[in-house]
Amino acid sequence: MTPADAEQLAALRDEFPSPEIVAQHMCSELDRLEQTIRRAAPHWRTMLPGRAWTPAQELEHTMGVNEGTARVVRLLASERPIPEVLETEGRWQAGKRLAPAGTEPGGQQSAEDLLAKLSRIREHLTTPVQAAAGRTFRHPFMGPIDALDWLRVGVWHMRGHRQATEAGLEQLGG
Repeated sequence: MTPADAEQLAALRDEFPSPEIVAQHMCSELDRLEQTIRRAAPHWRTMLPGRAWTPAQELEHTMGVNEGTARVVRLLASERPIPEVLETEGRWQAGKRLAPAGTEPGGQQSAEDLLAKLSRIREHLTTPVQAAAGRTFRHPFMGPIDALDWLRVGVWHMRGHRQATEAGLEQLGG
C-alpha cells in the first residue's frame, strides 16, 4: 500500500465510520448505479467523452468489482479458511489506477444483465458487517483489509465510476 492509498483508506474510515453508515451509503450508491445503468442504455456502446470506456464498459467493470467485493465480504464474514492468493500489486498508468486482472470489461453485457447482477448481489453488499479480528483479504491497491474496509472501498469505487459515467452521459446529451 502506498502512502496515498493509506491516506485514502484513512479518509474512507472517517467518512464511513460504522458498519451501519457503510451499509446506508452502499445502498444509496447501488440505487444511484441502477438509475445510471438505465440512463446509459441509449448510449451503451458510445465512447464517453474524456474516458477510455463506453458506458457498457464502465458499468460492467463497476459491477464486476461489486461482485468480487460481495464474494470477499461473504468469505470474511464466514468461518471458511481464507485461501492463499498471489500477491499482485495494483498497476498505475499516468497517475491512474488500472483495472486489475479479471476486472477489465469487455462491454458485451447488456444493461439488463447488469441490472440482474445488481439485484443478485445487493443484499450481500448492504448488510452491515463487523470487522472480524484477523480476517483480512488482500486488495490489489490497499493491501490486506477487512470486510468493512472492502465495503468502504467498494462504495468509493462505485461512486467514482458512477459519477464519471454520469458526467460523460451529460456531455452526450443523455
